[in-house]
Amino acid sequence: MAQYINRTSLHQLSSPAFSYGPFYHEDPIRDTTSLLLLQFTIAVLTSRFLYFLLSPLSQPRIVCDIMGGLIGGGPQVLRLLSYLRIPAMSQMADSYRETLFRDDVISYTRLLSAYGMSVKFFLIGVKIDPTLAWRSGKKAAILGFCSMVIPFLFLLALQYPFLRMVQPKDNHKQFIDGIGDKSIFFHMAATVAASSPPVIADVLTDLGLLNTELGRIAISASMVNEITRWLIFAVYKVISTAKNRHSYPKAIKEVVGMAACLIALLSLVRPWAQWIVRQTPKGGRVAEWHVLVILLAVLAMGALGDALGLGFLDAPMVMGLLVPDGPPLGMALVEQLELFSTELLLPLFFLAVGYITTIDRIVDFRMLGFMLLYILAGHVVKTLVSLGASFYYKTSIHKAAILGLMLNFKGLVELMVYLGMKGDKKFATQGFLTMVVSIVLATGVSSWLVAAFYDPLNARHAVGYRALQHLNPEEKFSAVATMLNEDAVPAMIDLFEASSSETIAGQCSACIHVLHLTEMSGRSHAVLVAHKNRKGELVGTNQMDRLHNAFLNHEKRKEGTIAVFPFTAISPYATMHQDICSLALEKGVPFVVVQFPRCDSGANTEVEKAARSIVPQVISQAPCSVGILIHHGLTSTRPLLSDLFLYSVKVFFWGGNDDREALTYAARMARHPGVRMLVTRFLMQGEEAAAEGKDLSWDDVIFKEFVRETAGNERVTVEQVAPQDINDTVEVIKSIGSECDLVMVGRVQCAESTLEEMLGKWVETPELGVVGDMLASSDFANFSFSVLVVHQHS
Repeated sequence: MAQYINRTSLHQLSSPAFSYGPFYHEDPIRDTTSLLLLQFTIAVLTSRFLYFLLSPLSQPRIVCDIMGGLIGGGPQVLRLLSYLRIPAMSQMADSYRETLFRDDVISYTRLLSAYGMSVKFFLIGVKIDPTLAWRSGKKAAILGFCSMVIPFLFLLALQYPFLRMVQPKDNHKQFIDGIGDKSIFFHMAATVAASSPPVIADVLTDLGLLNTELGRIAISASMVNEITRWLIFAVYKVISTAKNRHSYPKAIKEVVGMAACLIALLSLVRPWAQWIVRQTPKGGRVAEWHVLVILLAVLAMGALGDALGLGFLDAPMVMGLLVPDGPPLGMALVEQLELFSTELLLPLFFLAVGYITTIDRIVDFRMLGFMLLYILAGHVVKTLVSLGASFYYKTSIHKAAILGLMLNFKGLVELMVYLGMKGDKKFATQGFLTMVVSIVLATGVSSWLVAAFYDPLNARHAVGYRALQHLNPEEKFSAVATMLNEDAVPAMIDLFEASSSETIAGQCSACIHVLHLTEMSGRSHAVLVAHKNRKGELVGTNQMDRLHNAFLNHEKRKEGTIAVFPFTAISPYATMHQDICSLALEKGVPFVVVQFPRCDSGANTEVEKAARSIVPQVISQAPCSVGILIHHGLTSTRPLLSDLFLYSVKVFFWGGNDDREALTYAARMARHPGVRMLVTRFLMQGEEAAAEGKDLSWDDVIFKEFVRETAGNERVTVEQVAPQDINDTVEVIKSIGSECDLVMVGRVQCAESTLEEMLGKWVETPELGVVGDMLASSDFANFSFSVLVVHQHS
């Protein structure tokens, strides 16, 4: 402390931490507070601006953060402007670093950066489910292990010819100019070969590929890869400590100290976290004071871990691993700490990294090129390992290459490893800069290639290739029903009850795949859980809820005529459509029903907006026809357990692809003995003249086929109306009686209907179409019927 005071002038200790500004003839950045706020501003704005510019190139946030730190931490841009012989720019370039990173403020910058990293690594641990490594499956486990060990051994072997090439005359020299100490090659090999789960999860989230098939395999493989890396580093730690201390007992003592820290974490944190979860009401929020105490414990564990040799970042990360991911505790911690650490403190950390890695410190471009080629060789071998696994498991080479690129993503974890080696003075300044550049290049190029060549749904060939019109009338009806909450459960059950045929007793006539969509919060990996195995047994019941049980109870009551297969998808709203479309593609269903969130359901407006964004994505990418279900009544007026099923359906038909698909679905419903149906066909003025058109001719065929099929069915009524104008059309639509249970309509009507031309500007929800938007409006809020808007790709 005395040395610190001697180095610090009394004027600095006693001066105010703020400035009165230029209007009082004072330098606005004279004091530490103003300069620190300026650093925050530069760090955040530079990062966000680069993310805005590079988003079209599919660059993830971590790439933009590191580049923002490099640009903001050094005067590179000002240097370029000074080449234009602008005197002001040259002067600013000379004084930029000295002004922004003054001696009296740099310590605060490093302190806040370290604090932000401590919280960030704790959140990384919170989001990770350690049991995923044991549930990863044989394929992911072998891939994760081989993708770590093989590139690691290859790079260790490659260092010897590499050293002979870059240092041909003095092979015994321990410190290599432009690189650093020879011992760094072990850390470089292990870090390049490693795949960090939180890093891969963050990049895949930015690319919108987290809950794809390859995204899940990459996360599972990276868990095994990371555990393998930890074991390698643990063994290396013991050996290197014994070598440096010249005593194995001393090394063992350090390992015992780290083990004691881990045991303390295991015995205290996990029971504490479970106690907090038990104290939190189901569906409620974690108390604020719990979050505050946990945050203080993170800081304390960082200090304790640093004292016992575990590291001030490793201890918080291990602590986070012991906290249950997801709601309620994991979600609360992420929601309250993520924004503060990621959006504010993390950019400041990258700015501090940029301060010590300025590009103008490159002294040997030849050595820089050799180092990048050495690292590139490791990434290439890592990708080849994934290709080798594809031959063993007989999978697509294209998918294997994409998976190999995903495992090559690098980010914050790797940067911290290199920064630790820089702090131990193992890296030369240029060597550290080379590793930072390698992270940017590896992640930037890999993410661009993955985004360009990986189409998880293969949408160019699969969109809309199945439809209800393609089904044989006696073929079993199958569909995927997606649910966001319990509001529309009664309406959805009634819909599928009406869709099942009771003409064949004792046989299954409908197969429903119920997919409960849950927002991913407080975890880093997306999950798709199938709650029924091939034997028909329920599995993963701890993740099932009342929504699934309602459908399963309906299955039991139908005694084998309806088969229900429950699923749970936990993923971000932005990529939920991938879960829906991939499940529909895998099961080969001709129909997907999507619940449409209502604005008056009492949910958060932002959540409703995010949930509604699912609908247009499914419409554009689904491999089959899509039905959008809107339920007006917040509570159902129909008893779910009634043995007598009576269901009133009204169908509006103008013509076009969507209306024909809706009428085909109605024809299937009409076979149910409990369904009463009224089909209204709208005829346009001059219908006879327009009947020569191709679309209307096909409409006539479908409509006449429906009339012929239901001719002997007294429960089906068909009417044709010819409204004089748009007002008459609206009046017919609004004439729906209170006894109606379901209204069916196509999303887009034929061009001759002029509905889009006359009413299109009043539409609030384009994904529902003109008529669907009208039926879902508040004009029918007092009714309890449901609306099914049908869309079929042409």
